[in-house]
This record gives sequence, structure tokens and C-alpha cells, in this order.
Amino acid sequence: MQKTIRTIALLILGIQFAYGQDVSFSQFYANPMYLNPAFAGSEGAPRIALQYRNQWLQFDNAYTTYSVAADFPVESLQGGLGLQVMNDAQAGNLLNQLQVNLAYSVFIQLSREYRVHAGLQVGYHQNSLKVNDLIFADNLDINYGNHGATGEIITEPDFSYADFSTGLLVYSKRLFFGAAIHHLTEPSQSYAPENDDNSVLDRKYTVHAGAKLPVFRHGHLRKKFDISPQLIIQQQGISNQINYGILATKRGLTAGTWFRQNFGIRYDSLIFLVGFVNNRMQFTYSYDWTISGLWGNSGGTSEVSLSFLLKSNRKKSYFPFSNSYEEEFGVP
Repeated sequence: MQKTIRTIALLILGIQFAYGQDVSFSQFYANPMYLNPAFAGSEGAPRIALQYRNQWLQFDNAYTTYSVAADFPVESLQGGLGLQVMNDAQAGNLLNQLQVNLAYSVFIQLSREYRVHAGLQVGYHQNSLKVNDLIFADNLDINYGNHGATGEIITEPDFSYADFSTGLLVYSKRLFFGAAIHHLTEPSQSYAPENDDNSVLDRKYTVHAGAKLPVFRHGHLRKKFDISPQLIIQQQGISNQINYGILATKRGLTAGTWFRQNFGIRYDSLIFLVGFVNNRMQFTYSYDWTISGLWGNSGGTSEVSLSFLLKSNRKKSYFPFSNSYEEEFGVP
């Protein structure tokens, strides 16, 4: 009984928290367009990205998220196009949030070393709540425990809205950084719009940066491996988080560790990642080890991603999600 009560309490708190906050993936760069629409077409070749996240493994289907994305460069537009579809199912599919997003980015060569991408995203989002599976105190039979039809608290269990986002990305061979703003118009989110005028989806502000650095044993000997330090900062309403960590890649194998915390230096998770990469494909698995107050109940979080190119890239890419190991001699 105590475990059931804890499960219900955690799910209720989680739904309330997620209601005003976007899904947060641990492998941000496995599906880069979700992080920043300026990544559309940035790989230089058609790319497919698949991602699955199962949050709080100790509870059956507490939060399960599926995402599929495709993007490709368009030379005639001097930019790229992308499509991303994501479904976030909460509390055993009690609440489903579906997103379909279209992104366009334009590429500008700033200098010999640096390039800038500016992106715009337009989306259609739909929320669906299974009202008949909800139990309210006013429709519960105190004698038999049965519950009838729900009251008038929720008048629109299914609603949809348009969404708009934008982003900017600047990068060179070794460094990259960017910023994005999601939900520019702060669309209304309410299951009873006539009774609630303040239910909006807060804007999400993102700043991210990283590097791809070769490590040599000595200055003129063969490179040993690549490392990629990364930092992501996000703010959405009263919610905020900082993700920082490092990846290391050598001969097709990649591994890394991340920390996730809020601005108040309250740690949420320690994230471990392992995977395999080459010039056309990347497969990674990550596990979030909860180190907050929920560590004894959540069971952690698993995430799996697969991304691949439909054809060889004519240009070398320098981003972590395509961080294939390349042999080099000497210091560049």
C-alpha cells in the first residue's frame, strides 16, 4: 500500500511538473533539432534520428517518450529542412502529448573558420487526457468504490495549438555554441479554458556550447582519442537546469559522464553514456542514476538513441552526435 501511495504521489507531482515543462532528454545531441532548430541540415547529408526514453524504471510506464526526426541540407535554399515527431506518454498513457515540428535553417559562412546557422521552427502540438480513467472525490461512490462520469472540471480533455521556435548556431572545426527560444507565443494550455486564463506554456530559453578536442601522447605522435566537453543551460518558467559533462571517443567507441542540476546547485542525476560511432551511424545508451531525494523510489532512467546518415557526408562534421574518430598526426 505504501509503495502504491508513493507511486501515485510521484506520478501526480510529475504530471503537474511536466504540464508546464518540455521533455528533457539526457542525450541532447542524439536529436539535435529538438535542442535547437538551427541544427536542421547541419550534418551535410540526409540524417535520421530515433530516440526512446523510459523515465523512472521502477514504475511501469511512468513516462515513456518516443521521437523520430529527419533532416537534410538543401543547396538551393542555402540551408536545411527538418521534420521531428515526438510522443510523450505519462502515467501509463493517461496523458499523451504529441508534437509535429517542421524546421528550416539558413547557413552563412562568417569566415574561413566559423559558420553560422539560423533556424525557425513551426509545430502542431496536441494534448490528450483520458478523462474516464480519472477518479475525482465528487464522483466516487463511498459505499462500493465505483466511480461514474467525471464532473465538469475538465471540459476539453483533447486540445491542440500551434507553436513557434527559433535558434542560432555558430561553430568552427573545434568549437560550437548556440542559443534557442522555444514556444515564442506561449500558447495556452488548459483542459478548462473558460475557467483558467493563466495556463500557458512558458518560453524555454536554451544556451549550449561544446568542443571536439584531439588528445595526443606527444606533439608529433599519432592521436590517442577525442574528447568533447559540453554544457547546456535551460530555463522554462520556474524550472531550470544545467547539464555538463564530457564524452571520449576512440576507434568507434564512445563513453561519457554528465551531471544534471538546477541553478541552485541541487543535483538531480548522474548520467552515464556508452555507444558506438562511425562515419555513417551512431548508437548510444545512457542511464540516469538519480541522486536527488527520489533516488530510492525512481529506479533511474534509460535512454536509447540511433542516428544514421542516408549517404556519405561530403564535408567533415564536428558535432558530438557525429563524433567519429579520425586519425591525425601532430597538433593541428
